[in-house]
Amino acid sequence: MVRKKMEGDEDQRRTWAREAERVGERPSGRGTTTGASKQRTHVSHRSSLTHEEKIEPLERGKQRSEQQDVAAAREADRPEPPVGRTFTGRGRPEYGPEHEQVFQALGDAERRHGGEAVYAQEVARTAGLSDERTRVLLHDLVSVHRLATELQGTDRPDLGPRYETKPGR
Repeated sequence: MVRKKMEGDEDQRRTWAREAERVGERPSGRGTTTGASKQRTHVSHRSSLTHEEKIEPLERGKQRSEQQDVAAAREADRPEPPVGRTFTGRGRPEYGPEHEQVFQALGDAERRHGGEAVYAQEVARTAGLSDERTRVLLHDLVSVHRLATELQGTDRPDLGPRYETKPGR
């Protein structure tokens, strides 16, 4: 007679059986044996089962629970994004005096470089603002107000994004 297939090797099954007995349960009640008690419920003909009833046993496997545990641990270990570097939840900021200052500095820096795109650090120096604040304002000019363009991967080696004003602006 062919034995039922079960996830885990013999050492794992023995460990599970010991744990069940330690807490006062029977290993067959927990579904950690290879005997007939592995079938938790009577299964009627498959054609009469709903989709949920058909996929329910798939959620009980050892690999599924281990994958969920690993995914939860990865999510817990994921670091928070650095402050000032995320643009989510900001909505659509109005065009204000700081935007004007950065846009003017971008145009001035471009003229000094003969119309070529410039790095955010140079725009920050020209505008007299911090690098981080300038990056936020440049992001607004690029994605919200559409007055500038961000160029990425244009240098070898890549030294970060460069910015330029859009033609005709």
